[in-house]
Amino acid sequence: MKERQGVAPASVPWGAGDATRVPARPPAHARRDPAHAASDAGAAEPYVPASAAGAAAPHVPAHAAGNAEPHVRVDARKLESALLEVRGAVGRAQLLLEIPGIEAARAERQQLISQIDDYLLPRLRQSGAPILIAMVGSTGAGKSTLLNSIAGSQVSATGVRRPTTNSPVLACHPEDAGWFAENVFLPTLPRVRQEGLARPGRDGLLVLATSEGIPRGIALLDTPDIDSVVAAHRQFARQFLDASDLWLFVTTARRYADAVVWELLKDARDRGASLGVVLSRVPPAAGKQLSEHFEAMLDANGLGEIQRFVIPETIVTDAQLPAEVSAPVRSWLEETSRRDERRIAILTKTMSGVLDSFEARVPALARGAETQLALGAELRSAADAAYSAALAEHDEAIRSGSLLRGEVLARWQDFAGTGDLMGTLEVRKGKRPSQRSKRHAAMSARAQALKAALRLSVEALTTSLADRAAEDAMERWQASPAGTGLLAEARQATQAQQVPAGPEQSYASLRKWEGELRWGFPGAQSDLAASLPAGGVDALSRSSADLPRRIAQAVAAWQDHLLHLVQTENVTRRSIARIASFDAESLALVLTIGVLGYGAGDVIVSEGASAVPQRLLTSLFGAGLMRDIGGQARQDLHERIGLLFSEEALRFTALIAAVGAPDEAAPTDLYQASYLLESAR
Repeated sequence: MKERQGVAPASVPWGAGDATRVPARPPAHARRDPAHAASDAGAAEPYVPASAAGAAAPHVPAHAAGNAEPHVRVDARKLESALLEVRGAVGRAQLLLEIPGIEAARAERQQLISQIDDYLLPRLRQSGAPILIAMVGSTGAGKSTLLNSIAGSQVSATGVRRPTTNSPVLACHPEDAGWFAENVFLPTLPRVRQEGLARPGRDGLLVLATSEGIPRGIALLDTPDIDSVVAAHRQFARQFLDASDLWLFVTTARRYADAVVWELLKDARDRGASLGVVLSRVPPAAGKQLSEHFEAMLDANGLGEIQRFVIPETIVTDAQLPAEVSAPVRSWLEETSRRDERRIAILTKTMSGVLDSFEARVPALARGAETQLALGAELRSAADAAYSAALAEHDEAIRSGSLLRGEVLARWQDFAGTGDLMGTLEVRKGKRPSQRSKRHAAMSARAQALKAALRLSVEALTTSLADRAAEDAMERWQASPAGTGLLAEARQATQAQQVPAGPEQSYASLRKWEGELRWGFPGAQSDLAASLPAGGVDALSRSSADLPRRIAQAVAAWQDHLLHLVQTENVTRRSIARIASFDAESLALVLTIGVLGYGAGDVIVSEGASAVPQRLLTSLFGAGLMRDIGGQARQDLHERIGLLFSEEALRFTALIAAVGAPDEAAPTDLYQASYLLESAR
């Protein structure tokens, strides 16, 4: 079957000579001369291909030696150990809190993990594995067609449907297929082996295709489009780029100036990746003009030395270019697989580029982890401060006597103003039991009314302050970017629990690292939703539904505690105790009144018995004992209310805990791991 793309002369390699060969550029403190490198060659294998292991040290091709520093032989086991330390430290540095720029930081963290797991460690452990060449490009650039042309048969599906490559295709010689088994290459990615044409598979699967036409020693990876409309496809393409030794970038005459093209090319430049570029579908009439313009753009972006090819518009037959059109690209790849010096240069350049980038990227992640720890502490402090302020206001209201007003004042006057209080307290010895019981029964109703008024007053105060503290805590969080982001994520998490997963979510669920990219560990989003109170995020701005019940229980328990003090402690002066007996419940009520206003002066200033509490308590207990008893009673109430407020504040801090407790040692671990890595190089 033929597909008309226009007819033109055969492909012309754009840029003379072989692909650029750039030697390793280790940091100054790690660079050593070849003699020194050779002297410790017996210590461990270098991180260069096994084919060069017999040499004293990796060498620079003769035509490139004039502008290059010598390779440095390193202890591969020491480097692997250092990379494992970095991997562990990066994994523990979870970026949990939402702040501006956090998505980029999370993506950078995940890229560090991917580059270590998918490229650096496998390449160190399997230095003789085929060179993995990622064919990357924009939609419709012709990556699959070029792959089929190099293989000499159709191994990857092509077509007009976009995106065509929904499942990446890895094509290699049959004898090289073992290098790409599940436990060697991208171990977390499921794959399917397929002979002949690799039909599009399910999203998230790697299709492993073999062909006798692929040169031994190389493997070609047809990746999803970098500008795919499916976000997961773009992320998938990035994962494979991080696992590749060489990038073969394919773009078209219509798309080569797109921003997404240059973002990727600049990224390859910055990480020091080995790179080749193919400009395809070039109209013959405009070939020279387009080539010169593209070359100028490459030069302007520091990419003037990379290997380049031009593919003109031509006829595509059976999903393949004419042999003479694809021959220059195939020849370059064959030569790469055969020549040890080129293979060494590619592997060393790409690995060194990645490792060089770690020198700045790992400390940057450490600083991000420090920021996360500081923000987490800030959010916890904000919630705690709101409830601490409410507790302090509660203490002041209790101490100042501000509760001795309204209903409490009316009930106190009813109880004390008629003289019944003194009658209850001064029950003299020797009176007949019948008279004592009758008077006690008569005063019980007034005492109970006062006790209820006191309880309701304290409950109302506590409930009001708890509501204000919840509003205050919410406002403090909303004033913080981290708090605002966490609340927004909590809302999204709640909504996500109610929405069935769509196709893109299903695709992402096949990739274990997808959860890490977003949260730092899988399952955090469901935990976040579960940590919210009934009513979701908005319910945080008011007290818990069961708080009034818990407050009532706490205040009642406090009143019982005061009664217990009166019953068990010898609280009255001996001189009074010899001539009078006291009703414990009435005495506890008087003590409560004193606690609520003692130390603030005569806060009840009405005439008659309204000034009784201060003078009566002082005469009964003495100033010193009343001060001690009052302090104990207020402290007990403080602790009970403080516990309730702490429980309310936990509703906020539970959101932080739901996304995972930050590792406080993570920043230090990252700095130390970065130092060990540089020392190992």
